[in-house]
Amino acid sequence: MGSLAILVAYYLLLTSLEGLALSRRLPAWFAIWLPNLIFVIIGAGLVGAEIQRVRVPPPRWWWALVERARGVAEVVKQAPLVAGRRRHWAPRESTHLIDRYLIRSYLTYFGIAVAVASVLFIVVDLLQTLDRYLRVKPPLVYILEHFLYRLPAAVYDGLPVVTLVATIFLFLTISRYHELTALKAAGVSLYRVSLPIIGLAILTSIGAALFQELVLPTLNERGEELDRVKIRGQRPRHLQVRSRIWFRSSDTRFFRLELLDPVTSDMHGVTILEIDKNFRLVNRLDATLAHWTPDGWEFSDGALREISPEGHVLTVPFAVTALDLPEQIQDFTEIQKPVNAMSFMELRGYIAQLQESGHQVKKYLVELYGKLAFPLAHLVMVLVAIPFALQSPRGGRLVGIGLAIGILAGYMVVHYSAIAFARADLLPPLLAAWTANVVFLGIGFALLFRART
Repeated sequence: MGSLAILVAYYLLLTSLEGLALSRRLPAWFAIWLPNLIFVIIGAGLVGAEIQRVRVPPPRWWWALVERARGVAEVVKQAPLVAGRRRHWAPRESTHLIDRYLIRSYLTYFGIAVAVASVLFIVVDLLQTLDRYLRVKPPLVYILEHFLYRLPAAVYDGLPVVTLVATIFLFLTISRYHELTALKAAGVSLYRVSLPIIGLAILTSIGAALFQELVLPTLNERGEELDRVKIRGQRPRHLQVRSRIWFRSSDTRFFRLELLDPVTSDMHGVTILEIDKNFRLVNRLDATLAHWTPDGWEFSDGALREISPEGHVLTVPFAVTALDLPEQIQDFTEIQKPVNAMSFMELRGYIAQLQESGHQVKKYLVELYGKLAFPLAHLVMVLVAIPFALQSPRGGRLVGIGLAIGILAGYMVVHYSAIAFARADLLPPLLAAWTANVVFLGIGFALLFRART
């Protein structure tokens, strides 16, 4: 965390001084060397203070703030009950008190894991893009927007791992300090102890499914537009010039474009092929230019060739002609999102479109069913983590991390093996997408029912 703060501070200082140098408010050499000079002085001062064992006490306002926070906490803790009634959040039964303790501990580990995952993502992302930022010099607000869009999506992808780690650490802790043993001695079974954590996992799965459908597509779309258009200064994908495009609009019609310019709605070097159900070429249209208007397509400098069943070719040249085709310019300029950036409904619509045009959709079906299976992975991780954590009651954090890595590695091996079998036509797409969840759900239930309650 400290290294990240130093890196961000250095970058902010450097970019600010470079902006002053570009506006000729500072000499260029001075603006470039000043951050190094400042950080060298600060570093040398800190090293000297450490050697001399000099400790700078915090300022008075800091201690005043700490004391005020403590006072507020004591007031809240010792607040009298109104009219002799217990507060609505006060425990009514010991079991509820235990539930709150377990939930609070679980959420603490969960929050720490999310924070660690977020910091790791920010550090890795900065290492990959810092050179680009230094070269392009985008405004700071764009960089903050980049993390605003990308960070939630990255945390969502790693949420099953976060759930796994939080569950393992919780049950390792209550086992190591014999809290689970005390609960069992008091008549509280392992299943009852696990119930609030399983309930949180179910809520996490529901929240992940809603996030995937309602929020994730928008975050990916805006993040892509920000990185491409605002930071890199490029055109949006749907307005970029593309070349050598093959486009299948239906079972019988194929387009071949030499160049597509979405800004002018022009297609250069156009070839349209029509075939019948026996894959026999029926007609072919060639044109130097095709221009889209609200009234339809205008083709220039080309020829239309009709091929009869006997193989005779009738050629009709034209200088300018208009054709009424069902395809519009948006059909060619629309850029399809990556599959992992689509919601379930978007991907299902995309698969239906591909099926109508005759494409193979098996790999997309695996992804489609996987979007239903992924949210359930949070519950699966909890059910697997609980019995595995109980196998090492005296384990510490290293044991917890090792268990998490082992369970995650096993889950990924099963998942990707099933996907490979599906692509080789050895498993149905639905079964392949759910194989890892089904296998580990079975393992979790089997170990949980065999554990001492």
